[in-house]
Amino acid sequence: MILSVQMIGSLLATAVAGALTDRFGDKAVVLWSGWFMGVALICAAAVYDFHWVLLWLMIYGIGFAAVTPAGSHAIVFFFKKEDRGFAMGVRQCGMPLAGVIGSILLPAIALRFDYQWALVAAGVITIVTCTIASILYREPKELEGERVSLRTMLVEMLQISRDARLILMTLTSMALVCAQMAMLAFLTLTLVHEAAYTVAFAVGIFTLSQVAAVLGRLSWGRSSDTLFRGSRALPLAAVCVITAGAVFAVSLVAPQTPVWAVCALVVVLGFSAEGWFGLSVIAFAEIGGDEHSGSALGAALTWVFLAAFVAPTIFGAVAQAHGYPFAWRSLALLALTGVVPALLASTVIRRFTEKSDAA
Repeated sequence: MILSVQMIGSLLATAVAGALTDRFGDKAVVLWSGWFMGVALICAAAVYDFHWVLLWLMIYGIGFAAVTPAGSHAIVFFFKKEDRGFAMGVRQCGMPLAGVIGSILLPAIALRFDYQWALVAAGVITIVTCTIASILYREPKELEGERVSLRTMLVEMLQISRDARLILMTLTSMALVCAQMAMLAFLTLTLVHEAAYTVAFAVGIFTLSQVAAVLGRLSWGRSSDTLFRGSRALPLAAVCVITAGAVFAVSLVAPQTPVWAVCALVVVLGFSAEGWFGLSVIAFAEIGGDEHSGSALGAALTWVFLAAFVAPTIFGAVAQAHGYPFAWRSLALLALTGVVPALLASTVIRRFTEKSDAA
């Protein structure tokens, strides 16, 4: 419920956040969103009723919606196509890297002082880091934003949301984000209930998945630049296959499964199920181009966050009704379906590029 309610805020605000990034530029949106998220976390720490905590975390999700659009079209502006995948991978590895740090630091603070202080620490860190990033970032005039009306922004967003390339890439991303959210929400619980691990040991293994996700975001980004020659869709198809295999393997975990095998599985799962996100982000930004990448990201990520909002609730309900193994196997099938729109997107994008070059 906590993960889902954050996604509600992001779902409601992502499209607007993308348009605001095009309107005001990265620098301003990074600063505003950082303070918005930080204050929301601190407020969540100040209340003791669960429903109020959920409300403030939903408000936090509204600020979180701006995290991906803000800065992504700077990657498109500053880097050539053959380097963008790796550059975006570097940028996007911040989230799993923070997951590594947070999964160690915040539970320790919560155990020592209570969960409220863990929320306060997260809020303060968010405010400080976003403020520093905004101050140090030297935004070129071309990215400072365009003074256009709200009506014009909405029209542009509606136009780009009908782009076949964007629709296909969004469908693949929706399938993969379901696997990512299930991993974040239920991997630790699965290890506790199905493999009889202690909570502390399961959390430690979960941290491995975040380390692997950092490597995944760097590796998939670089491979899209080099091995796949600038294609973002083809490596996403490969990610779907690997993720489906890893997710299915999670359903086979039992108390007699060797720990080394579980660790290896978790590494593969984090590398694929969370390592893919930078590929989608750079694909969305490239489809939007220098001027409309924020709008493209906002339109696509609205649907991705919708899937992210629904996934934990449905997975939890299925696991409760039919058990964790059945839920993981069903998720593996869903991840595999993402291959089809990814391959179609590769074909559509290639034809669009050839047509643009000919023109």
